[in-house]
Amino acid sequence: MRWWRQLWLLLGLLVLAGSAMAKGPLYLWELSDEQGRPRAWLYGTIHVCDAGCFPLPGRVRAALAEADSLGLELDPEDPALSPRLLQASLLPAGRRLDDMLPPDLRVRLARALTRVGLSQEAVQRMQPWMVGTLLTLQAAQRAGLGTSQGVDLWLARSARGRGQSVWALETVDRQVSAMGAGGDAAQVASLAEVVGLIERDEAEPYFRRLLTAWRRGDSVAVDRMLREEASVEAMTPMLADLLDSRNREMAESIVARLRTGRRPFIAVGAGHFGGPKGLLAMLAEKGFRVRQVSDE
Repeated sequence: MRWWRQLWLLLGLLVLAGSAMAKGPLYLWELSDEQGRPRAWLYGTIHVCDAGCFPLPGRVRAALAEADSLGLELDPEDPALSPRLLQASLLPAGRRLDDMLPPDLRVRLARALTRVGLSQEAVQRMQPWMVGTLLTLQAAQRAGLGTSQGVDLWLARSARGRGQSVWALETVDRQVSAMGAGGDAAQVASLAEVVGLIERDEAEPYFRRLLTAWRRGDSVAVDRMLREEASVEAMTPMLADLLDSRNREMAESIVARLRTGRRPFIAVGAGHFGGPKGLLAMLAEKGFRVRQVSDE
């Protein structure tokens, strides 16, 4: 089932579409040490895009070519990825999604599923976070966006084609645990937010606003938009783990890699960059100079 292979692309909470890049700041930063020596590049990826995303900006392609390796949240070509996601996405035997939802949300979810072309019965064995992900994917596709040309996959294939090693900052189990952080209450609240987005016909405008912020290289705006969409109190534990805790862990992984003398190109979801708990701030706190790159 092809969509299981593509599903990982949405786990970063950022759904965007591509078009030709304007000149100006990119979602790309150069990391230098205290002596000003370049040590790595940090790039915010687009997880859902179209053919208009490519080719990537020249400065991005040049940075990747100069690097000695590519770091991604997960390796999209890892054969163990899809089976593990499938296993983790299922509810325990004998449990159904409807049993976890209040009556009003069951009705709303059924309508939203019908609206985007998904079967209500088909999702009954799935965890709420998985159903929310599928709804988001379908809404993106109906807005003219897709996952078949994700930037992460392009980067991985490009790096391997020139003989660069590809390594993962995380495991799929870590991402799955973040999606389930906060327990059933957080998952149900998150699902309700996605259903509301579809009910109000706000999915496409929201995706486009994220795209605009990404094209400006505006990590602060992207961070703000993601947090505003997850402002329900029940979702606080999920957001703290999905973004803040993982940002800290990824920053530590990046620093550990740099201590070995490597000079990597690191690409993670653009939602991990902005704010006081984002990767840029955390790496600056660890003594790195962070400079945004422009496409001139």
